[in-house]
Amino acid sequence: MKRRKYPDLFYNPISMTGAIIASVTFGAIVILMAIDAVWNTLPPYFGIVTYILFPSVLILGLLIIPIGALLERRHFQKASEQGVPPMPKIDFNDPRHRRAFFIFSTGTLLLMVFTAIGSYRAFDFTESVTFCGQVCHKVMSPEYTTYLHSPHARVACVQCHVGPGASWYVKSKLSGAYQVYSVLFDKYPRPIPTPIKNLRPARETCEQCHWPQSFVGERRITKAFYLEDSANTKWNLDMLIRIGRSTSGEAQHPAVHWHVTHTVEYIPTDSSTQTIPWVHVVGANGKAETFTTSDNPFTPDSVKHVQIKTMDCMDCHNRPTHIIKSPGEAVNDALANGSIDSSLPWIKQTAVNALVPRYTDTKNALDSIGLYVESFYKTNYPTIASRRDSDISAAVTSVRNIYKENFFPYMKVDWRAYPSNIGHQDYQGCFRCHDGDHKSADGQVIPHNCETCHVILSQGEKPEANVSLNGVAFEHPPAGIGDAWKDGSCTDCHDGTQ
Repeated sequence: MKRRKYPDLFYNPISMTGAIIASVTFGAIVILMAIDAVWNTLPPYFGIVTYILFPSVLILGLLIIPIGALLERRHFQKASEQGVPPMPKIDFNDPRHRRAFFIFSTGTLLLMVFTAIGSYRAFDFTESVTFCGQVCHKVMSPEYTTYLHSPHARVACVQCHVGPGASWYVKSKLSGAYQVYSVLFDKYPRPIPTPIKNLRPARETCEQCHWPQSFVGERRITKAFYLEDSANTKWNLDMLIRIGRSTSGEAQHPAVHWHVTHTVEYIPTDSSTQTIPWVHVVGANGKAETFTTSDNPFTPDSVKHVQIKTMDCMDCHNRPTHIIKSPGEAVNDALANGSIDSSLPWIKQTAVNALVPRYTDTKNALDSIGLYVESFYKTNYPTIASRRDSDISAAVTSVRNIYKENFFPYMKVDWRAYPSNIGHQDYQGCFRCHDGDHKSADGQVIPHNCETCHVILSQGEKPEANVSLNGVAFEHPPAGIGDAWKDGSCTDCHDGTQ
């Protein structure tokens, strides 16, 4: 009888199955790692299979081998009258033992090397944008798509959502485990609610790159708006945003980032922090003041029993990367960059109207957008429809691209789902606190005049006609609307469709 190379206990169906699983899986991992080293662009699930799924199967196969040996020993113990085979022992005088020890040691060393490489690659993959944005494709499609078109498209997701350090890495993976469960069993809400409750404080992430104390002076913003008239009249706005303290020699004035260089606390009454009736401010001189609205529901005693939030970057910059543009804003930008020809009559209003309905799915939306825009010109401007077919087709393509980048019907996401707190045109934003209704006990009011944050240099159809470095009074387009806008908030009329 041929002498076996390994102890008899390992020659059983269970251990042999484990050995086959481990050997085949190990070979597959080596091949896949070689492919990963050669090709840079691979499907998002490639990393999961290579560095998470297959290693788990490999470990399972290795565990099955000793389990099978132990079960085999127990079987011999019950069935054999000749006694139980002895546990394996090493005798280096026996060539068979030396061979087995060499194979085991070499295999262990190789396994350790590949485990180290694989563990690092698994860690690197789970920290990648591909893992965050494409593995759970439908769920994360709004976040991933808007990320690709954002100012932070070159910044990895984990740099903002996790940041440096082991503790938050562990917290993120524990949180991610529940997210995996939610996706597998369809337990996630649509849309995903914001703000994220377990997000790391912005001072530990945002301020790794953006340091408010270093912000000085103003930043110039130029913006083109197109009115909803037949000529798509262009209305220009040129202004300076006061982002930080005044430069030397200038008069000191309030600035936007005053909020994070001083202590500002607040209590919202809704989960999305859009209604803030209570604000507590500690000034540079240490003086503390509390501002409340006329309908403030909090008494001094009840304040002690609610969670008080401390203002940071994310309270204003709540959509720094995952920016969902409203139809009005997106069409304005497309007209400004020329992807939609502004000489097409009523194209601003027509494009916006095509985007507003809540379509059931993306395909239906894209088909309906094309039909709506083309039908408008065929019905109302047949001559333009025939002579400028290429311009209309380009406009349809642009509007469809706007939809694909900002509307996600599966997750019920569009500009209505996620308000932006920067500015105050389509959402309350700044006016959540700077509304003129937040007053202190001694009658002080949180500033709500335009010059608190910005200075308008010029505006209008011909902005060069009236330019002033000291600022000009805001004029609401179209010309002649008067002061009606002063009687309320911007959001009384603006809802993202203008």
